[in-house]
Amino acid sequence: MVILFSVMITSAKAQSFYAGGGTIYDFKGVFKIDSFPIKVSGLDTKTGPDFGISKICFTIVHPRVSDLKIELLSPDGTSIWLTNRNGKDFGSNYTNTCFRSNGFSGYVHQASAPFTGEYIPDGRLSFLNNGQNPNGTWYLMVQDLRSGERGTINFLTLDFDKNPTPDSDVSPCSMEDGTACKCADGTSDCELLPDLVILQRLTTDQVKEYPWNDPYYPGQLRLAASIANIGDGPMEAFGNNKWYCDTQEVKDSTVICKDKTHPRQQINQRIYKKNGNKLTSSDRIAGTNYYDDKPGHNHYHVDDWVEFRVVKETKNKAGKVVKRQLVSKGSKVSYCLFDSGICNNNDSLCVLNGQTYGNKNLLNYGLGSYVDCKSLKQGISVGGYDTYGMMYEGQFVTLPKGLKSGSYMLEIEVDPTGIYKEKNKSNNTFKMPILISKQE
Repeated sequence: MVILFSVMITSAKAQSFYAGGGTIYDFKGVFKIDSFPIKVSGLDTKTGPDFGISKICFTIVHPRVSDLKIELLSPDGTSIWLTNRNGKDFGSNYTNTCFRSNGFSGYVHQASAPFTGEYIPDGRLSFLNNGQNPNGTWYLMVQDLRSGERGTINFLTLDFDKNPTPDSDVSPCSMEDGTACKCADGTSDCELLPDLVILQRLTTDQVKEYPWNDPYYPGQLRLAASIANIGDGPMEAFGNNKWYCDTQEVKDSTVICKDKTHPRQQINQRIYKKNGNKLTSSDRIAGTNYYDDKPGHNHYHVDDWVEFRVVKETKNKAGKVVKRQLVSKGSKVSYCLFDSGICNNNDSLCVLNGQTYGNKNLLNYGLGSYVDCKSLKQGISVGGYDTYGMMYEGQFVTLPKGLKSGSYMLEIEVDPTGIYKEKNKSNNTFKMPILISKQE
């Protein structure tokens, strides 16, 4: 990594900091981050909704940007994803690309390379404006996660301003004060349960069939999935510090099991309750999590979070499905649970059956805060969503070689084993028709 220089540019409206870049090295089979520092000084000593980081921009020359996971790390150690393996399979470059909470070019995971414009990042900038002192060294952290290509970052800028995240909006309901939290039935005593759904728009934008003889993804139907919580309370998975190799309890997460895997930790689902003006909680045993050491992860994943299926449906003359044949099923995929974004009624991302969900109609919008995937606590806030793009590990179904071309149904089910308690379990499966044509 080469750093050239860092400069502060001040205007009446914002303060900007500039730094040069350097080389983004190709993946060599081991975990590695190329970090590009930018020094910030002379600012107010506390960030928040009234002042903080508002925008980050850079240019990256790279022939296959879906190899790249790009994060912004603040001086206090908080980091967010800016863009993670976007650009689909062969998109090139980030050219004068900026990220801000209300980027007019839309969500980066729905855009196309070279991403010229201002985009809404994969993570939430508001997590960086958390009361910390912004003065110090920030880092743009870039991981190349697939071998074969290398690139260069040309420049990096950070902007700090008043009202840094103008689209942020949360209800006065909070973990510290339950007075403003609401029950769906209008009472003052209830469980605030999550409600997990698959967001249709992300999947329809990122689904692709590869031929049976493709050199990189043979016979794969690759797809994106985004899980949103449109319930009354957060989806929270809380580790209980009991670790197992198969059924044998071990001392902690540092043990390596006989099969060379990391041990599983038993986790609880934490359920929040409104009792008058207070919020209380109770725990129920749920699933397990484990440390995922694959490049691009290096954090804790909740097991068996989603399942992907391809189904052939036969209908009668009246259009009613009379037969369902399972064509292929992916393994249950584990996810890191955190808020990569939050629903907003002003856009069309969080839509289910024609209803848009967000700050205007979710009772306890914003309740919960899940910045990253810790072993002891992770989850999805009310109105939050967790996104995995089509180029992530495990985001595919392998189609049978010779599968007859025609119309099929893709199904994505969240919590396929049914171990988490929700407000509504009937909406956990998303279905969409797909055309298969490349396996014969």
